[in-house]
Amino acid sequence: MSAAITSGTYREPAVSGALRQMMSSLFGRPASRLSQRAALIRRRAQEANEVRALARSVELDSPGFASDLYAAAARHEGLDD
Repeated sequence: MSAAITSGTYREPAVSGALRQMMSSLFGRPASRLSQRAALIRRRAQEANEVRALARSVELDSPGFASDLYAAAARHEGLDD
């Protein structure tokens, strides 16, 4: 009885490329999405603060309109929550 020993050749670039693609899909994209989400939250907060500043500027002359602006700013800031 004899046993043959063979050495297999593995294509490193294909294996590492598949692994790299899997890791990118698992870890790369979520980090990108998180940073995009953080940027969106900051932008909405800035826009809401600008609307609140407008509301403060008209509050004495038009309290009803200022109230509507405050409510709109709160809704805008809380989108997608």
